[in-house]
Amino acid sequence: MAGAGAGETETTHVLQLINKVPKYTYNVAYTIYFTIGVGYLLPWNAFITAVDYFTYLYPNTSIDRTFAIIYMFVTLISLLFILAYARKSTSFVRINVGFVLFVLALVVVPLMDVVYVKGRVGMFGGFYVAVGAVGVCGIGDALVQGSIIGSASELPERYVQAVVVGSGVSGM
Repeated sequence: MAGAGAGETETTHVLQLINKVPKYTYNVAYTIYFTIGVGYLLPWNAFITAVDYFTYLYPNTSIDRTFAIIYMFVTLISLLFILAYARKSTSFVRINVGFVLFVLALVVVPLMDVVYVKGRVGMFGGFYVAVGAVGVCGIGDALVQGSIIGSASELPERYVQAVVVGSGVSGM
């Protein structure tokens, strides 16, 4: 009988703790993870959506294939590197560095177009800069995506779902 009394006390204690858990009504964290999920694939979508523009500027090149190969290869290598050395930095730093890389890559291409390409066809120096910017976006994506998924996985599963849904929405 002594064991039954202890079990009842423990159950009562657990129920009291459950009653003390605050209600989460505004879904702020879910919205933040959703927004970050949208944000980390947005630069890639910006480059791949502008394929017609790049095809016009650089005829006889496979822009979509070149961008995809560079982006995926750089992202894969960066993810492997991050996995090997993840303990040496915090996810906060990796996420912020990744978003800074996104901004730099997205600013370089229009500036290069205004200053160097100026809408002229066949200025392949601009092509190499654009491919480099896609590679920088791949590094940024590896930093952000790996860190966000890792931090969301420490929370209930609905937050990983928010990130994945956000990344899916960014492709629309």
